Amino acid sequence: MPTSYHFTVIIPHHTKSGVVLLERSVNSIPDDESIQILVIDNSPASINQNLFKTRSNVKVLFSDRTKGAGHARNVGLQHSKGKWILFLDADDFFLNDAFNIVRKYIQSSYDIIFFKPTSCYSDTFETANRHIAYAKIIDNYLCNKDDYKLRCSFPVPWSKMIKKDFLKNNGILFDETPASNDVIFSLKTGLAANTIFADKAEIYCITVTKGSITNTISLKNIESRFDVSILKNKILKANGYKKDTSVMLFILSSIRFGIIPFSKLFFKALITGNLFIGYNRWFKTLLKTNKNKNTAYKVKEKI
Repeated sequence: MPTSYHFTVIIPHHTKSGVVLLERSVNSIPDDESIQILVIDNSPASINQNLFKTRSNVKVLFSDRTKGAGHARNVGLQHSKGKWILFLDADDFFLNDAFNIVRKYIQSSYDIIFFKPTSCYSDTFETANRHIAYAKIIDNYLCNKDDYKLRCSFPVPWSKMIKKDFLKNNGILFDETPASNDVIFSLKTGLAANTIFADKAEIYCITVTKGSITNTISLKNIESRFDVSILKNKILKANGYKKDTSVMLFILSSIRFGIIPFSKLFFKALITGNLFIGYNRWFKTLLKTNKNKNTAYKVKEKI
């Protein structure tokens, strides 16, 4: 294999139900010697290391299954050899023309280049709504060049290409949290980047998949997202920005696990000054959640 590549694609993988979605993800990336693909598996039962032996550019690695997707992504970064890093979730996929689009920026001087995603339901391929907020951020940036939301409110690592030297020079890695491991990574990269750019082209498809981390309801995940949101607000304030991330949805979600978790999160939000952040959006968020078709794909984790 080459000692350097134009791109490294990092795919964290955790499954209890096979590798069909992972194979779809990998197959959405060209079998090209300029692209390094790293699958980092942390499943309860490890996948076959030779799963992609027919591919010339795929390597399967393994990470500590107790440390989640953030740790898996960090393992991928340690083994990456590409000039540019792209992230892909194992239940998502790249669109057909994605790598023709990103190749235009190989020699770019930008630290981060953002692209529009789209989304679909994984089982039916019916168009979903998970991409809408991200697409709006890019449209607003291209319209008015206000880069705040692009830097601070694009909380995912995918649908963008990030220069590896930029990450290395700034020492930016993922948090190893049960959920939302990518939020602080995305915030830190957005704040640290000297130059960023956005392209209106769509390169990435987010899927709505039953049982994914996003759609798994557990107290551990709720508490993790709550803590990450408070940390994000703290970092924003330290950098001269207004706290903007509400924790009320996580507080309300915790009530299904009893009054003790609810009280714990409520008083922690109150003490840290995060309880009323985003209060003007509470009703709209709850209304949107109740109407969201994605709720049919959510799974409550057994305690």
